[in-house]
Amino acid sequence: MASFTKRRLAGAGTIAGLSALALIANPAMGSAAITGGATVAANAGKGTITTTITGLNTTKAFVKCEGTVYRGDATVLDKTTKVGESYLIVGETMVAGQVLTGASGTGTSAVFPAGEYQVRTKCKEEGDVDYQDPIAAVRVTVTSGNPAGGSLDFGLESLIGGFGS
Repeated sequence: MASFTKRRLAGAGTIAGLSALALIANPAMGSAAITGGATVAANAGKGTITTTITGLNTTKAFVKCEGTVYRGDATVLDKTTKVGESYLIVGETMVAGQVLTGASGTGTSAVFPAGEYQVRTKCKEEGDVDYQDPIAAVRVTVTSGNPAGGSLDFGLESLIGGFGS
């Protein structure tokens, strides 16, 4: 029985050793991580959302970052609760194909109807299958410059007043 236990321990040690060796041979495989901070804000009266990333660091070559907007009442942020198209976050220091240190950039969404939304900032490094989202989703309230049900004022009264003089 003692010899069986020794063989099991030796086998487990071999597997652990090979796993550690794989990480040494390819450290990016086990340590891919994007870090940084983001500010997400609705642009008052414009119906848009702006995301600003600062201090972006990658461990592998950078691919891209984007903001994705979801319904405000969503409990799961996925394609079923996504609203509109994602928007790219770009900046002079956010150079694709390079490992980034302290990079920054900004992106602005298309116009959304007034309402509450959740925005997720997510990025990719070379070799990522899925996005990394190091920044928690942020809730924003979008307001529009043209309130629903509002009327258009062409200044008709001033035009008529001009003819009477």
